[in-house]
Amino acid sequence: MSPVTFGPGEGVELEASARTRHQAAGSVDGAVLAWCRWYTADLPEDVAAERRAELASDLYEEREHAGARATGSILWRAIRGIPADLAWRGSRLRRAALGAPRGTFPIAMPTLAHLAAIALVAWGGFIVWRIARSLLIGDWRGAADVAELSVVGLVLALVGSWLLMVARRRAFAGLVLAVAAYLLIRFGTYALMETSLTFTAYFSTSTAQMVLLNRVATGAAVLFFLSMAAWWSSPNAAAGRSEEASS
Repeated sequence: MSPVTFGPGEGVELEASARTRHQAAGSVDGAVLAWCRWYTADLPEDVAAERRAELASDLYEEREHAGARATGSILWRAIRGIPADLAWRGSRLRRAALGAPRGTFPIAMPTLAHLAAIALVAWGGFIVWRIARSLLIGDWRGAADVAELSVVGLVLALVGSWLLMVARRRAFAGLVLAVAAYLLIRFGTYALMETSLTFTAYFSTSTAQMVLLNRVATGAAVLFFLSMAAWWSSPNAAAGRSEEASS
Protein backbone atom coordinates (compact mmCIF):
# COMPACT_ATOMS: atom_id res chain seq x y z
CA MET A 1 0.00 0.00 0.00
CA SER A 2 1.51 3.29 -1.11
CA PRO A 3 2.90 5.59 1.61
CA VAL A 4 1.14 8.82 2.48
CA THR A 5 2.72 11.84 4.20
CA PHE A 6 0.78 13.70 6.89
CA GLY A 7 1.46 16.95 8.66
CA PRO A 8 1.67 17.18 12.47
CA GLY A 9 -1.56 15.96 14.03
CA GLU A 10 -3.21 15.22 10.68
CA GLY A 11 -2.73 11.46 11.08
CA VAL A 12 -4.78 11.33 14.27
CA GLU A 13 -7.65 13.32 12.69
CA LEU A 14 -7.58 11.27 9.50
CA GLU A 15 -7.59 8.04 11.48
CA ALA A 16 -10.75 9.13 13.32
CA SER A 17 -12.38 10.15 10.04
CA ALA A 18 -11.44 6.89 8.33
CA ARG A 19 -12.77 4.86 11.26
CA THR A 20 -16.10 6.68 11.00
CA ARG A 21 -16.35 5.93 7.29
CA HIS A 22 -15.42 2.31 8.04
CA GLN A 23 -18.03 1.72 10.74
CA ALA A 24 -20.03 -0.48 8.35
CA ALA A 25 -16.97 -2.36 7.04
CA GLY A 26 -17.10 -6.13 6.78
CA SER A 27 -15.29 -8.64 8.96
CA VAL A 28 -12.31 -8.80 6.61
CA ASP A 29 -11.81 -5.04 6.82
CA GLY A 30 -12.20 -5.21 10.58
CA ALA A 31 -9.59 -7.96 10.84
CA VAL A 32 -7.12 -6.01 8.68
CA LEU A 33 -7.62 -2.87 10.78
CA ALA A 34 -7.28 -4.91 14.00
CA TRP A 35 -3.97 -6.30 12.76
CA CYS A 36 -2.79 -2.77 12.09
CA ARG A 37 -3.83 -1.68 15.58
CA TRP A 38 -1.92 -4.63 17.04
CA TYR A 39 1.43 -4.03 15.37
CA THR A 40 1.28 -0.27 15.98
CA ALA A 41 0.00 -0.52 19.57
CA ASP A 42 3.27 0.32 21.32
CA LEU A 43 4.43 3.00 18.89
CA PRO A 44 3.99 6.76 19.53
CA GLU A 45 0.36 7.74 19.07
CA ASP A 46 0.88 10.09 16.12
CA VAL A 47 3.04 7.53 14.25
CA ALA A 48 0.51 4.76 14.89
CA ALA A 49 -2.44 6.98 13.95
CA GLU A 50 -0.86 7.91 10.61
CA ARG A 51 -0.27 4.27 9.75
CA ARG A 52 -3.82 3.27 10.72
CA ALA A 53 -5.28 6.21 8.85
CA GLU A 54 -3.32 5.32 5.72
CA LEU A 55 -4.60 1.75 5.84
CA ALA A 56 -8.20 2.70 6.64
CA SER A 57 -8.28 5.23 3.79
CA ASP A 58 -6.82 2.67 1.39
CA LEU A 59 -9.47 0.12 2.38
CA TYR A 60 -12.21 2.69 1.98
CA GLU A 61 -11.03 3.68 -1.50
CA GLU A 62 -10.81 0.06 -2.62
CA ARG A 63 -14.32 -0.65 -1.32
CA GLU A 64 -15.64 2.42 -3.10
CA HIS A 65 -14.03 1.30 -6.33
CA ALA A 66 -14.76 -2.46 -6.30
CA GLY A 67 -17.48 -2.96 -3.67
CA ALA A 68 -17.96 -6.51 -2.40
CA ARG A 69 -15.55 -7.82 -5.04
CA ALA A 70 -12.72 -6.15 -3.14
CA THR A 71 -12.88 -8.64 -0.25
CA GLY A 72 -10.60 -11.24 -1.82
CA SER A 73 -8.10 -8.63 -2.95
CA ILE A 74 -8.03 -6.96 0.48
CA LEU A 75 -7.50 -10.28 2.26
CA TRP A 76 -4.70 -11.35 -0.10
CA ARG A 77 -2.95 -7.99 0.11
CA ALA A 78 -3.17 -8.07 3.91
CA ILE A 79 -1.61 -11.54 4.12
CA ARG A 80 1.04 -10.71 1.54
CA GLY A 81 1.85 -7.46 3.35
CA ILE A 82 2.50 -8.97 6.81
CA PRO A 83 6.31 -9.14 6.33
CA ALA A 84 6.34 -5.52 5.12
CA ASP A 85 4.21 -4.44 8.09
CA LEU A 86 6.58 -6.10 10.55
CA ALA A 87 9.60 -4.66 8.75
CA TRP A 88 8.05 -1.18 9.00
CA ARG A 89 7.42 -1.71 12.70
CA GLY A 90 11.00 -2.90 13.18
CA SER A 91 12.39 0.17 11.45
CA ARG A 92 10.38 2.45 13.73
CA LEU A 93 11.61 0.60 16.81
CA ARG A 94 15.20 0.76 15.57
CA ARG A 95 14.90 4.52 15.15
CA ALA A 96 13.78 4.72 18.77
CA ALA A 97 16.65 2.45 19.86
CA LEU A 98 19.30 4.68 18.25
CA GLY A 99 18.36 7.64 20.42
CA ALA A 100 17.23 5.83 23.57
CA PRO A 101 19.46 5.77 26.69
CA ARG A 102 21.57 2.65 27.22
CA GLY A 103 19.86 -0.04 29.25
CA THR A 104 16.29 0.73 28.22
CA PHE A 105 16.12 -2.04 25.57
CA PRO A 106 13.32 -0.44 23.51
CA ILE A 107 13.28 -3.32 20.99
CA ALA A 108 13.96 -6.33 23.22
CA MET A 109 11.62 -5.49 26.10
CA PRO A 110 8.36 -5.29 24.12
CA THR A 111 9.20 -8.50 22.27
CA LEU A 112 10.13 -10.38 25.43
CA ALA A 113 7.07 -9.03 27.23
CA HIS A 114 4.68 -10.34 24.58
CA LEU A 115 6.45 -13.70 24.33
CA ALA A 116 6.45 -14.11 28.11
CA ALA A 117 2.77 -13.19 28.32
CA ILE A 118 1.92 -15.70 25.58
CA ALA A 119 3.93 -18.40 27.36
CA LEU A 120 2.21 -17.61 30.66
CA VAL A 121 -1.26 -17.80 29.08
CA ALA A 122 -0.34 -21.10 27.40
CA TRP A 123 0.89 -22.54 30.69
CA GLY A 124 -2.22 -21.34 32.50
CA GLY A 125 -4.49 -22.75 29.80
CA PHE A 126 -2.74 -26.11 30.06
CA ILE A 127 -3.05 -26.18 33.85
CA VAL A 128 -6.73 -25.20 33.85
CA TRP A 129 -7.44 -27.76 31.12
CA ARG A 130 -5.78 -30.48 33.23
CA ILE A 131 -7.79 -29.44 36.28
CA ALA A 132 -11.08 -29.41 34.33
CA ARG A 133 -10.30 -32.81 32.82
CA SER A 134 -9.46 -34.23 36.23
CA LEU A 135 -12.69 -32.88 37.71
CA LEU A 136 -14.77 -34.30 34.87
CA ILE A 137 -13.38 -37.81 35.19
CA GLY A 138 -13.58 -37.62 39.00
CA ASP A 139 -9.95 -38.18 39.97
CA TRP A 140 -9.17 -34.71 41.35
CA ARG A 141 -7.78 -35.04 44.87
CA GLY A 142 -6.18 -31.64 45.24
CA ALA A 143 -7.23 -28.75 47.43
CA ALA A 144 -10.00 -26.51 46.12
CA ASP A 145 -7.92 -23.37 46.53
CA VAL A 146 -5.23 -24.77 44.20
CA ALA A 147 -7.79 -25.12 41.41
CA GLU A 148 -9.41 -21.76 42.16
CA LEU A 149 -6.12 -19.84 42.30
CA SER A 150 -5.00 -21.46 39.04
CA VAL A 151 -8.17 -20.25 37.35
CA VAL A 152 -7.71 -16.78 38.82
CA GLY A 153 -4.14 -16.79 37.57
CA LEU A 154 -5.26 -17.64 34.02
CA VAL A 155 -7.86 -14.87 34.07
CA LEU A 156 -5.24 -12.37 35.26
CA ALA A 157 -2.81 -13.58 32.57
CA LEU A 158 -5.44 -12.99 29.89
CA VAL A 159 -6.25 -9.55 31.28
CA GLY A 160 -2.58 -8.64 31.50
CA SER A 161 -1.94 -9.81 27.94
CA TRP A 162 -4.79 -7.62 26.72
CA LEU A 163 -3.49 -4.64 28.70
CA LEU A 164 -0.11 -5.04 26.99
CA MET A 165 -1.82 -3.94 23.78
CA VAL A 166 -2.88 -0.63 25.38
CA ALA A 167 0.12 1.71 25.35
CA ARG A 168 -0.91 3.69 28.44
CA ARG A 169 -1.67 0.55 30.48
CA ARG A 170 1.53 -1.42 29.97
CA ALA A 171 3.07 -0.65 33.35
CA PHE A 172 -0.13 -1.84 35.03
CA ALA A 173 -0.11 -4.89 32.73
CA GLY A 174 3.30 -5.84 34.13
CA LEU A 175 1.93 -5.77 37.67
CA VAL A 176 -1.08 -7.89 36.70
CA LEU A 177 1.13 -10.40 34.90
CA ALA A 178 3.46 -10.57 37.91
CA VAL A 179 0.53 -11.67 40.11
CA ALA A 180 -0.63 -14.09 37.40
CA ALA A 181 2.87 -15.58 37.13
CA TYR A 182 3.02 -16.14 40.89
CA LEU A 183 -0.34 -17.91 40.96
CA LEU A 184 0.12 -19.98 37.81
CA ILE A 185 3.66 -21.17 38.49
CA ARG A 186 3.38 -21.63 42.25
CA PHE A 187 -0.05 -23.25 42.40
CA GLY A 188 -0.04 -24.54 38.84
CA THR A 189 2.83 -26.84 39.77
CA TYR A 190 0.77 -28.24 42.64
CA ALA A 191 -2.23 -28.64 40.36
CA LEU A 192 -0.09 -30.53 37.86
CA MET A 193 0.97 -32.89 40.63
CA GLU A 194 -2.68 -33.76 41.22
CA THR A 195 -3.37 -34.43 37.53
CA SER A 196 -0.19 -36.26 36.43
CA LEU A 197 1.02 -39.51 37.95
CA THR A 198 4.39 -39.15 36.23
CA PHE A 199 4.95 -35.65 37.59
CA THR A 200 3.80 -36.70 41.06
CA ALA A 201 6.19 -39.64 41.08
CA TYR A 202 9.09 -37.43 39.98
CA PHE A 203 8.21 -34.78 42.55
CA SER A 204 8.04 -37.31 45.37
CA THR A 205 11.50 -38.71 44.55
CA SER A 206 13.19 -35.30 44.48
CA THR A 207 11.05 -33.10 46.68
CA ALA A 208 13.74 -30.61 47.68
CA GLN A 209 14.88 -30.04 44.10
CA MET A 210 11.34 -29.61 42.81
CA VAL A 211 10.42 -27.19 45.60
CA LEU A 212 13.55 -25.17 44.87
CA LEU A 213 12.82 -25.19 41.12
CA ASN A 214 9.26 -24.04 41.80
CA ARG A 215 10.46 -21.16 43.98
CA VAL A 216 13.17 -20.10 41.52
CA ALA A 217 10.83 -20.23 38.51
CA THR A 218 8.14 -18.31 40.38
CA GLY A 219 10.57 -15.66 41.57
CA ALA A 220 12.16 -15.25 38.14
CA ALA A 221 8.80 -14.83 36.41
CA VAL A 222 7.52 -12.34 38.97
CA LEU A 223 10.79 -10.37 38.81
CA PHE A 224 10.64 -10.25 35.00
CA PHE A 225 7.12 -8.82 34.91
CA LEU A 226 7.88 -6.35 37.71
CA SER A 227 10.96 -5.23 35.76
CA MET A 228 8.79 -4.85 32.69
CA ALA A 229 6.34 -2.68 34.63
CA ALA A 230 9.19 -0.54 35.96
CA TRP A 231 10.69 -0.16 32.47
CA TRP A 232 7.44 0.97 30.89
CA SER A 233 6.78 3.48 33.64
CA SER A 234 10.34 4.82 33.78
CA PRO A 235 11.35 8.29 32.52
CA ASN A 236 13.94 6.69 30.21
CA ALA A 237 11.31 4.65 28.40
CA ALA A 238 9.11 7.72 28.06
CA ALA A 239 12.06 9.69 26.71
CA GLY A 240 12.73 7.00 24.11
CA ARG A 241 9.14 7.17 22.92
CA SER A 242 9.19 10.96 22.84
CA GLU A 243 12.31 10.99 20.66
CA GLU A 244 10.66 8.66 18.16
CA ALA A 245 7.54 10.80 18.09
CA SER A 246 9.55 13.93 17.31
CA SER A 247 11.73 12.29 14.62
